Amino acid sequence: MTRRTNVKKHIAMLTLAALAAFATPAFAQDKIIVGAYAANPPWEFKNDSGAFEGFEVDVATEAAKRIGKEVEFQELGFQALFAATSSGRIDFAISSISINNDRLQSQSFTQPYYDSDGTIVGLAASPVTTLEDLKGKVIGVVAATTGEAWANENAEALGIAEVRSYAAQQDLLLDVQNGRIEGGAGELAGFQYAISKIPALKILVRIPTGERFAMMAKKDLPILGEINDAISAMKEDGTLAAIHEKWFGVAPDAGTSTVTVMPLPAAE
Repeated sequence: MTRRTNVKKHIAMLTLAALAAFATPAFAQDKIIVGAYAANPPWEFKNDSGAFEGFEVDVATEAAKRIGKEVEFQELGFQALFAATSSGRIDFAISSISINNDRLQSQSFTQPYYDSDGTIVGLAASPVTTLEDLKGKVIGVVAATTGEAWANENAEALGIAEVRSYAAQQDLLLDVQNGRIEGGAGELAGFQYAISKIPALKILVRIPTGERFAMMAKKDLPILGEINDAISAMKEDGTLAAIHEKWFGVAPDAGTSTVTVMPLPAAE
């Protein structure tokens, strides 16, 4: 074997090693990459210094810490989160993402950690007090959310004049405040938090949906079980309950997924 051949072989080995390192997913390193829709308080948002805060930010950070890893948060649009987990660009996604059977066909989830309902939010002076009062009204939704799915499924039966889609919750709420739409359909806790900042708004109708939120991941992500076990431990030692009280001002109800250890969700 000539010296030139040895050099070529050495270069090829270095190239393969570099490619392997580049292809190594984040979870195999010292940190976990978590994608988040940053305009979603109190679940996740950016503070004045640009750092991520919120209920799910605390959950993800603590779960990663318990398995000896740090977290890097990446800001993504809500719809982009699904492609980012599927492609492996991120390890997990958070953003009050509901577990449902359709999503479980292509994604994996940790056990849930929050039980929620849907709602219609509107101006305090709105005449809407029941779902039937939405007849002939225009309502808004954030694109790709369960609020949008609910509105599209029920618009005809309720006689809703139009379901208007928005890329961001703040744009939807701005149109509610300005009277361009009667209200917005979406997740209860997120709207309750918004109302605490915008006194002109109120919850018009609460919609029982049985939604539960969890961290979403690429299908069968190897680290999923470790993170799920960490969430179980957080429920058992009261850490999750403390995070709930920090962000919502009250202790979680007994029997909810915030305090009850549950199995990993599986597709039907």
